[in-house]
Amino acid sequence: MKVFAAVIIIVTGVPLRAAAQARDVDSTYRAYFTFEDAAPLSCLLTYFPPLLIQHGIELKTFLRSKTFRHIRERFGDLRALDAIYVRSMQLTDNNTAIALLLSAIASFDHRVVGLKVPVLQLYFPLSNESAAEFDRRVDNLPRNLYKDTPPEGDHDKLEHFFGSAFLTVAFETEDGADRVGIFVEKGEDAFIVGGVADARDLRADRDGQRFGVALLENNRRMPSEFLGAEKMPEASPKDAGGR
Repeated sequence: MKVFAAVIIIVTGVPLRAAAQARDVDSTYRAYFTFEDAAPLSCLLTYFPPLLIQHGIELKTFLRSKTFRHIRERFGDLRALDAIYVRSMQLTDNNTAIALLLSAIASFDHRVVGLKVPVLQLYFPLSNESAAEFDRRVDNLPRNLYKDTPPEGDHDKLEHFFGSAFLTVAFETEDGADRVGIFVEKGEDAFIVGGVADARDLRADRDGQRFGVALLENNRRMPSEFLGAEKMPEASPKDAGGR
């Protein structure tokens, strides 16, 4: 479990790469891969707690939706990851740090986390969704992210990827995010019920750090550019429609 501290940061970038990637989808789904231009300073409103909570709920609702499931089926899991980030940026008026934070939280695949303390174990909720809503969202999470993805999938790597990207943008450096990731992995077995240290989690952390560094230069880069999976050919409108 990672504890994130949000900081105010506005990151801008030239949207040429994002525009090129948006052209690989047909008009039905283009909005889910296209960044929007927000009004100046409107991204600051997303720090207002009621809006922050509302945006988090809306992003989880999007992940549970049939639309998102169809995006995964049509364009694959890496491009579905792009859709998560783009949707979060749309909700937060391009507040890069908060968009990454919400993406990480929306990717949590545990309803509760247990902490090991002397004599007892303490459990804390990570989601206020109903059991049915939680299960539907987790079932919809992208999971085929790496060439060595196991049969049960890699959906648990999403929170590592987005969480590390958030910390990198917040600290404006990979070093702080890397130290947090290593600390979490070393402490997971000792302090988290059922937790085990996993080198593949660290790989997802570092992929997220590379993504975060790139966002500091251009916040319209896509997650699929930085995941360690074998890169698949981009779908053309014709190919997308034929699936």
